Amino acid sequence: MQNLTHDEVAAKLWELNLELSPEIPYRLETLFPRIEGWFVKGKIKDQFKLLKRLEPLLAEILLDREEVQLVLPCNQSTLSDVFLMGSLWVGTSTCAVLVLTNLRIYCIRVNDTGVPQQSFWQIYYSQIKEVDQSLFGDTLFYLKDGRKLKYSGIVPEDQRRLQFIVWENCKTFRKQGFEPSVSQSREQVCGHCFDVIPPGVYECDSCGAQYWRPIEVGMRSFIFPSWGDFVMKHTTLALMELIGFTFIIGFTIAAFFEGKYLAGIILYVTANLADALMSVQLATRALHLKSTPFERPDMWSLTNPERLVQEQHEAGTGYEGYRVADAAEQL
Repeated sequence: MQNLTHDEVAAKLWELNLELSPEIPYRLETLFPRIEGWFVKGKIKDQFKLLKRLEPLLAEILLDREEVQLVLPCNQSTLSDVFLMGSLWVGTSTCAVLVLTNLRIYCIRVNDTGVPQQSFWQIYYSQIKEVDQSLFGDTLFYLKDGRKLKYSGIVPEDQRRLQFIVWENCKTFRKQGFEPSVSQSREQVCGHCFDVIPPGVYECDSCGAQYWRPIEVGMRSFIFPSWGDFVMKHTTLALMELIGFTFIIGFTIAAFFEGKYLAGIILYVTANLADALMSVQLATRALHLKSTPFERPDMWSLTNPERLVQEQHEAGTGYEGYRVADAAEQL
């Protein structure tokens, strides 16, 4: 599959005056599989920009000896998303980036401009049964616990690279008998300290960060459409919903003036219920940060503020004591 070497790709990046962070281990030959040909400079620069946007996060979340092998933008939307939101706005709230390392796969939620948000999960290669392609060209991950994940927006060439790297790492895991303990095949990762959060839990045991429950998000969207999307930081979608909500209010008031009270109430409730269902569906896919320890007064009363700052700084750079760090020693 690969004909390029690390040095050849590095030389091309130097020629284009593109410099990646030396602090992050990159497998350049899989990140930049083509360095010659039509329009290749534009593709290299696009990939470089994507990596630069992720580098501040990667510098924090990667463990020692963990190497970035592939980075792919994608979309997590489903047919129900398109039905509830419409194809025009679905991409504003379901954008993601898959980051494949030699240890695991990260899925990082990003906004519509590609900036990472504090919402992501991970999969160890030992938890992947198969990577396939759907009839419509979507990438499918079949996991050991029976879950199936679907991602769209990945071109066929990148799908082949993804399948190859997953197969290569799965083979290495099996050969070494390496199978880290997990709470589920697709593990949620804390957006504040990067520790694993078990399913059904909405507060991180390691740092005390709290997350929105799907029902909390849904209730807010039912009371006031766009409220739930604002708390999940789907800003573009929330603004569009806010505009739509003003029309719903207008139609409801018009129905009341005409004496059609039942029709007005049904219109209002139906529109808000659809928005609430959409928000719940989005909220169940990942954890959305509600508050960090520094924003919660109860955390200040339980510990010395100076000690808390020092401990969080040390944890963010070294990861000592985090369960996810256990696997790093076996790389």
